[in-house]
This record gives sequence, structure tokens and C-alpha cells, in this order.
Amino acid sequence: MKIGRTAGADPTTRTAALLDARAAALAARKAGQEEMVETAAYLVCACGTERYGLPLTAVAGVTPERPCTGLPGAPTALLGITAVAGAIVTVLDLAACLGLDRRGDEEGGHVVRLRAQEPPVALAVDRVLGIARIEIGLARPATEPESLGRGPLSGYAPPGSDRTGDVREGFSLLDLPALLARFTT
Repeated sequence: MKIGRTAGADPTTRTAALLDARAAALAARKAGQEEMVETAAYLVCACGTERYGLPLTAVAGVTPERPCTGLPGAPTALLGITAVAGAIVTVLDLAACLGLDRRGDEEGGHVVRLRAQEPPVALAVDRVLGIARIEIGLARPATEPESLGRGPLSGYAPPGSDRTGDVREGFSLLDLPALLARFTT
């Protein structure tokens, strides 16, 4: 029914026509909208010139880097232990864990405490760049045959794939269980 034709009609007919017109307008508006894409959030960190994304669901917090107490006989990637948010945590150098050159001694790094690790673990990074939201299809488990198959790397987010637009560079996606496996067993 057209609304103009129902101007003289009874109130029930006019109300039905108005509701039909509103429903049609709302349906037309949604038809032009972009399709919803499922995303996953990653904390993007820098290690030298490289960029790595940690699943945000695995991150408990970020603090400025602080001195660590070294442990005798520890692997080179294990910087030591320190207190983070009232708990003693093991601090691993992310760059060293990935086989990259050791980070410099410059100030300004960050410590990323991981959630649900026993004993508690944190990763030392050069700096945290921000949070990126990427399409869920870019994050593949490392067990899939088409994945990178190179230990702790499970995928790559190309430049411009961040839906928030905050992280413009591309970054590699980390599989934290694979990264931590050699240190927690």
C-alpha cells in the first residue's frame, strides 16, 4: 500500500502502511551496506625491523621493560626473571626466540605478559606498535599443511590488512604454543 493513498483511510490501515514503508526502507538501507567480516585482534610488536602479531586473547598486559635477574646456565633467549604486576615472571627475548639478532641495549622496550602460562611468562620486545584487527582467514593454525610450517609462525598479515587502520605495515602472526614449547617442556 502507498502511504499517500491511505491518508483518508482508517487508522489501522494507515498504521499498517507506515510500518510496511519503514520495513522496506530499512531493508533497502541494509542491502547497500558492506558485508560483515569476522576479525581477530593481534598485539603488534616490533623486534628490530620485523613486526610480529601476538593473539590479543593471549596477552595479559604490557609494561615498560625493566631489569631482569639473570639465571645461571639459562639459554640466551631467556633474559631472566622479574616482577610484573606483583608476580614473578620468566622473561624471554622474542627476537632471540625467533633466531633474530639480539635486541640492542637501548631504553624504551616493552614486556608483554602472557595469559594462562604456568610458570608465568613474558616476552621482551623492542616496542609495542598497537592493536590490529585482521580477517580471521589470515590466521591459520600451524598444523595446516598450507601454513608457513616454520615453527612459531602461523601466517602473515599483509600491509593494509588491519581493519582499524592503526598498523599500516605487514606483520607475521605468531603461534605462541609453538614458540613457547621449547621453554616450557
